[in-house]
Amino acid sequence: MKEKKPLSVVSRFSLFLNTIGLVSNLTCLYAVHYVYHNPYANGFGGHFQYLTILGLTWATFAFAINIYRFFCPTSLTGLHDLVIHVAIPLEAIVSFLYWGMTYIDPELLIPKEVEPIPWVMDGALHLYPTVLIWMDFLLLNTTFRRAWRHTVYIYGFVFAYYVWSCYCQSRNGYYPYGFLESFESSWTRFSFYFVSGTIAWLSYEAGKKNYI
Repeated sequence: MKEKKPLSVVSRFSLFLNTIGLVSNLTCLYAVHYVYHNPYANGFGGHFQYLTILGLTWATFAFAINIYRFFCPTSLTGLHDLVIHVAIPLEAIVSFLYWGMTYIDPELLIPKEVEPIPWVMDGALHLYPTVLIWMDFLLLNTTFRRAWRHTVYIYGFVFAYYVWSCYCQSRNGYYPYGFLESFESSWTRFSFYFVSGTIAWLSYEAGKKNYI
């Protein structure tokens, strides 16, 4: 029986980052559902109306699959390819939009009546997953190769989230983020989604140079 090779130092550190990311994300997902109250999350779609929560959930699956593949490296190849290459740019755009809009005007994203969350939880929602998943992606993932299908995954998610958020709005009477109400038409609103998706794609393209 062939013996398994021990994990290298790089692999051990990557495993550590993914474990920290998984624990942080699971704790955060529990807190937003059961600890902190958001009256706007009581409508159709719940917390999953929000790109932040979708991104956090997607990144949680990415961390979990990465951990599993440290021990079974040939397993879940197709699922891993889909999940990880959406999670990386998705978390980047979540951080970019959130911190950018919060700097301009927090009420673009968070209504006055929603109680602010502690800064540690704010970071766990909008910063830590991005830092961890990008550290692993840029510094430790030596086997990654870009592929055109990853671009399809990214824009496919953009379109799916646009349709989902519009459907939730039709059921609830409001968009998950207040600034989306200010667009004059569906086309200008969709253009915002498309541009955001393009920024996410460009962040992915900046990561590595090799194609398959």
